[in-house]
Amino acid sequence: MKAKLSILTIAIMMVIPALGRNIEGTVVGENNALLDFVNVVLYCDSTYLTGTITDAEGKFSVNTEAKGDLTAKITFVGYKPYTAAVPTSGNLGVITLEPETVMLGEVVVKSNRPVTTIKGDALVTNVAGSQLEHAGTANDVLTQVPMVLGRDGNFEVFGKGSPAIYVNGRELRDLSELSQINSADIKNIEVITNPGAKYDASVRSVIRIRTKKPQGEGFSGNIRAQGAWQKYFRNVDWANLKFRSGGLEVFGNFGLIKGKFYSNGISDILTRSSAILEETLSGATIMHSNEFFGKAGISYLINDRHSIGASYSNGIIKWKEASTQVTSIISDGILLDNLNLNQQSRTNTLPKHYANIYYNGNIARLGIDFNMDYLWRKVTNTVWGEETSEFNENSIINSTGHNRGRMFAEKLVLSYPLWKGSVEAGEEFTSSRVTSDYITDATIVGNADTRVDEKNIAGFIDIAQSFGIVNASVGLRYERVKFNYFENGQRNDDQSRVYNNLFPSLSVSTMISNVQLAFNYTHKTQRPGYSDLDGTIGYINRLTLESGNPYLKPEKSHSLELTGAWRQFFGQLSYTYKKDPIMNTTRSYGEDGVIKLITLENFPKIQNLQAFIGAQFQLGIWQPRVNVGIMKQWLTIDTAEGRKSLDNPIGLVQFQNAIHLPGDIWMNVDMQWMSAGNDKNSFVKSSSFLNAKLYKAFFGNKLGISVEVTDIFNKGNRYTEMINKDVTVSKLMTTNNRTFMLTLQYSFNTSRDRYRGQGAGTNEMNRF
Repeated sequence: MKAKLSILTIAIMMVIPALGRNIEGTVVGENNALLDFVNVVLYCDSTYLTGTITDAEGKFSVNTEAKGDLTAKITFVGYKPYTAAVPTSGNLGVITLEPETVMLGEVVVKSNRPVTTIKGDALVTNVAGSQLEHAGTANDVLTQVPMVLGRDGNFEVFGKGSPAIYVNGRELRDLSELSQINSADIKNIEVITNPGAKYDASVRSVIRIRTKKPQGEGFSGNIRAQGAWQKYFRNVDWANLKFRSGGLEVFGNFGLIKGKFYSNGISDILTRSSAILEETLSGATIMHSNEFFGKAGISYLINDRHSIGASYSNGIIKWKEASTQVTSIISDGILLDNLNLNQQSRTNTLPKHYANIYYNGNIARLGIDFNMDYLWRKVTNTVWGEETSEFNENSIINSTGHNRGRMFAEKLVLSYPLWKGSVEAGEEFTSSRVTSDYITDATIVGNADTRVDEKNIAGFIDIAQSFGIVNASVGLRYERVKFNYFENGQRNDDQSRVYNNLFPSLSVSTMISNVQLAFNYTHKTQRPGYSDLDGTIGYINRLTLESGNPYLKPEKSHSLELTGAWRQFFGQLSYTYKKDPIMNTTRSYGEDGVIKLITLENFPKIQNLQAFIGAQFQLGIWQPRVNVGIMKQWLTIDTAEGRKSLDNPIGLVQFQNAIHLPGDIWMNVDMQWMSAGNDKNSFVKSSSFLNAKLYKAFFGNKLGISVEVTDIFNKGNRYTEMINKDVTVSKLMTTNNRTFMLTLQYSFNTSRDRYRGQGAGTNEMNRF
């Protein structure tokens, strides 16, 4: 099947002819800055022929069968329209647009390029030339990007979950790399909330970071050190070194994370069975972390049309935890028991091999992108615990778990100009295996030996066309997944299955006057992670256990989105229908039904509607941003009080402020508030945070120093209540989130990576 898809894909590309006459050129603005997303329209004797937009390098190329004298009209928000006769060669060369100004007496009002624009299915935030250049690192920039929530690599796209993050086309396997990218080197950031057929069917959102054009030869580097205080001290240190000569580039990246972390919280578990059982669990954990990462690679830019490269990375992760937990158990108002659990654990991830090789190039007008990836890792977790009871026997709970995972993946993508746009087609193959061995002396749990083998073969095609001011793309992705589940060495036929699915996508965008509009539709799936499929039973206390669910089915979704942008304003409205959504739930464990198991199950369906609007202003040295969003779901489940609708909306308000102080110092003060509401089968209470930061660059942005305080009033903790028919679980983290950070970053002879490996099996790695 894989060979057939590859042959079919190549055949499609090879038979596509070059049509008509090719018109091309490059568009720049002030200071010769390359302009992307510029509208280019061709006319013949004032009759509209066709159109296109410029790419990331400011270039455009459009075909037409028309003969005779042609005229090109180039328009872009914030610049004067430009009209030029098309030469016989079809090459318009470099076109320079002039900023649009309006004279009001002696006052000149200069139009600025919008910070947030729309490109097809992406919401684009321009970093170059904006205050975001001074944010610090890519981590700091992403906290200021509309629809992106979180920080320090733990990012979510509003209503879409964790995104796949790419830098110059290469997906980040280790999100700590974001802290190694200087904000001054970033050109723009694209947020895709409804990814099309070229992405894995389970990718719900994508963030694409593009840096400025490469420059510099010889040795270059970026060294970063960060110290943080959050009850205890921790440090994060990185060194990225590179040597470049001609087309050759050799690089090495090294990182060290070392520190002590503290967390505590309270959980209440209410169980309705033959008796009303109330459990209150309060505990605290101290973790010592030692992590080291290393990566080395080489790439060779043969010429502007061909590039090859390879990289290898490894790492060591050692965690040491000590925790205490006190549990009070009350049955029908009578104290049943008081439990004290003292536990220590060691988690070692060693080794963690990851390798990639790639070829990226062009043969004539055919673009080729090939990647091959290999991943292998082993995680060992050892737990020693002693549980004492006030009224019953004490227990010793020890366990050892070994988790091994390996993956092989390859991906081929071909692209070719077609009519008024282009066609992109490809195939992807992934083979993965995850084994889990678990040994414990807890009699109510038992040992476990499981293995998951999965093979996924996919093919896709995406056709994009431009019709004047209208840009459209349609895509189709086919995936065949063969999933085998083994328990104690024996294949379980009930849990093993084969999936064959087609996933269509559609995107249409246009500009009417100064209003940009885009409509997107996608059909997606979300396969459960391997930990979610792991049926191994974990011990919380003698009445409460937890595990994954090997019977989980993938959830499927249909999403519709409408996005618009006008001047400094933008907005998005989206609707999603999910079938078989995966949610937390509980069920009885054992014959008497007293012991409860917290696990995952597929629910019938859930519908979501969300809206998001934002704007940015400039008032002298003050540049405020305001974002407002709301999420509402429609979900009905069985509870102890009968059928109940969980449809309370969740609101979001962000107020971000950048202030340019004297001495070229930038101050950021950011506030976020989220209201109470329902998220799947949970109820969450409101939360908020206030962050403040000072950033100063020295020696032409070579040295950057920032001082930051996050969650100043310690209001970021959220109370969560999981609602089920028999069991309600309430949880509140009471950890002090207030953190003080000092960051130093030094860069010399900085240059953009030439490594073009995009990787294969992207989503499969995330499931590990």
